[in-house]
Amino acid sequence: MDLGGFKLFAMLERRMDWLGDRQRVLSQNVANADTPNYAAHDLKPLRFDEAMRSAGPVGVDRTDPKHIVGHPPASRYGERKMKNSEAETLSGNAVDLEGELRKVSETNMDYQAMVNIYRKHLSMLRTAIGRNS
Repeated sequence: MDLGGFKLFAMLERRMDWLGDRQRVLSQNVANADTPNYAAHDLKPLRFDEAMRSAGPVGVDRTDPKHIVGHPPASRYGERKMKNSEAETLSGNAVDLEGELRKVSETNMDYQAMVNIYRKHLSMLRTAIGRNS
């Protein structure tokens, strides 16, 4: 069953994609906590109005393996540098390790919440069509 046609599932999947990308960016911050002149990054917040604008015109789908494939950016949600002058060390590194680990934990909890909502709604659909497994 393709759940992409249900707007709720599509929005949950988009939020989960954003959270996955954010986890990747935050893990890079943690990994570079000792790198000189490294500035922490984070994703732009996922906002509803921007999501609706981005859902506007539909692009061309690749229907043949001979079609040209574009290369997506590292994150389709847009990264931004986070400069924390209080956390900056003498080497120019501005990663607040405790803050980054807190964001990683929050992102993980948000992702688990999205997974639970996804499962609940999938369970309700199964019940509605008579499959209680």
